[in-house]
Amino acid sequence: MDEDEVLSKITRLLEKGCTMLATHHDCGAPLFRCQGEVVCPVCSFADEPNSPARAQPSGLPERELDEKSNFDRAHLQERGENDDEELRVAIGNLRASLLQRLRELTVALDDGPDLDKLKKQLDCLEGLLRVFRSLQE
Repeated sequence: MDEDEVLSKITRLLEKGCTMLATHHDCGAPLFRCQGEVVCPVCSFADEPNSPARAQPSGLPERELDEKSNFDRAHLQERGENDDEELRVAIGNLRASLLQRLRELTVALDDGPDLDKLKKQLDCLEGLLRVFRSLQE
């Protein structure tokens, strides 16, 4: 499979709302999380009707493939849960920082009649509120 085909498959997964993970499959392609399942854009899907839906690494008996697949799946799921927890913590920290900055800017609005400074502060407040709202969705 050439590079254009791989990029096309990756693009289709991203368009479907799948999340690219920080891990790669044995074939070298990045792994994706789609509807709760971890998939490889190269090995997990078949474009031609007569090719297998899932590619299997050569040289391993079916039983070993199942064991390897179960191990990989458990490892990826554990890693995904760790990534999800790290993301929740990071978003919580970001929210706290945004709230602190919003408080500081709100207090600073009373600092005098400088209209240029006031406009800059209001622009900053507007941007912070936009980011804060997007985190709540």
